[in-house]
Amino acid sequence: MRVLARAVLFAAGAVLLSGCTLSAALRHDEIRSVWGPGRALPPPLVYFATDRVPRGAGFAEAWSGIAHCGRTTVPVANAVSPPAPDPVAEPIACDGPPAMAAFAGQLAASARARGCNKVMLIAQGFNLTFRIALLHGAQVSMDAQWRCPVLVFDWSSEGRFNRYAADVERSGYSVPILIGLLQALRAAGLETDMVAHSMGARIAMAAVGSICSEAKPLVGEMILIAADVSAEPENDDFSQMLKRDAPCTRRVTIYASDNDLALMASRSLHGGVSRAGQVPLADLQYRGSAIDVIDASLAPSDLSGHAYFIFSYEMLTDIMWTLNGAGLAQRVANGDLVCADWSGGNCASGSGRYILKVTPDRRPDFGRRLLRQVAPILLPLQ
Repeated sequence: MRVLARAVLFAAGAVLLSGCTLSAALRHDEIRSVWGPGRALPPPLVYFATDRVPRGAGFAEAWSGIAHCGRTTVPVANAVSPPAPDPVAEPIACDGPPAMAAFAGQLAASARARGCNKVMLIAQGFNLTFRIALLHGAQVSMDAQWRCPVLVFDWSSEGRFNRYAADVERSGYSVPILIGLLQALRAAGLETDMVAHSMGARIAMAAVGSICSEAKPLVGEMILIAADVSAEPENDDFSQMLKRDAPCTRRVTIYASDNDLALMASRSLHGGVSRAGQVPLADLQYRGSAIDVIDASLAPSDLSGHAYFIFSYEMLTDIMWTLNGAGLAQRVANGDLVCADWSGGNCASGSGRYILKVTPDRRPDFGRRLLRQVAPILLPLQ
C-alpha cells in the first residue's frame, strides 16, 4: 500500500507540474548519447529544413509559411561528459523549387564525399523546439552509427505539452514543404531513409503518399515510431496511408508501445480513437512482406513514455540494424529482438510477435506505468 500511495502522489505531482516539466519550450534539456565514451562518432554535420520563423541564430515556435534550410555541426555529450554547447545554424536558401534543388545538391555532394548515396531524414514529433529537434537528429545519427548525411525535418511545433491541438494544425501546414524536399532529394540521386516520430509519422506518410503515384523509388527504410495516426477498426487511416506509401518504399517498420502517455492523451482528444503507435498487438494486422511490427512497450523512456527512441540503447541498436537492411530473423539472432508465439502467430513460421529485448531492470517500473494510466485523465490539454 505504501508503494501504491507513493506512486499515486508521484502521479498527482507530475500532473500538476506537467505544463512546466513536460513542455520542451519551457526547459533547456540536455540530450545525451545512450552510449558511454568511445562508442559515438564525431559530432555530425546535421542538415535541416523547417517552416518556422527565424529568431536569432535559430528559429522560434511560430509558423513562417515558407521553407528555411541550413546545416550545423551538433556536438552530443555522452553519459559522463560535460554538457555540449548548443548548435549554431548556418542558413542555406531553399524556398522555391530552384533553391530547394540546390540545397538537395549540397546534401548529395556531402553524401558522395562519404561514399554514400543515401540521406537519413528525421521527421520530428509533437512538443519539440528547433534546438531539441536538431539535438535529437544528431543523437539518433550518432547512436545508430549512421555514416551518411542526416537531415532533420522540423515543423513549427509550439514545444508545449498542453498545446497539442495547435501542433496538430501546424503539422499539416508542413506537408507541402516535405513533398518538395523529397522530390528534390530524389532528383539529386539520393535515396531517403526516413525515421518519423509521433506527429512526424503522419506528416511523413502524407507526403510520401502524395507523390508515390509517380511509381518511382522514393524511400528506402521508412521507420514509424509512436505514430500518432488513427487506427480505428471501422475507419483505419493508418491502414489507408500504409497502402498508399508501401509501393514506393523498400520496407516499413512500425514501433509501438502501450506505455505511451502522450498517445493515450491523443486517443482521448480524438474521441477514444486508438493511435497506431500505442497498440502494438492491434498493429500486427498491418504486417506484410515489406511491413514489420515491433512491440517497444518495454523500452526505457522519459516521463511521458513517448520518446523511447532516444532514451533506449536497445531501440537505437535495432534502428541501426534496420537502417542497415537487417531482417527480423537476423535481429533476433543478434539478441536485439525476442520472438514470442501468440494466439495468431508462430515464430517458427515467421509470424510471431516481435518484441524489443529489454532486461527487467531497464523496463518501466510500477510508478511510471501507473502515471501513464492516470495522467491522460487529468492532464489539462487544449
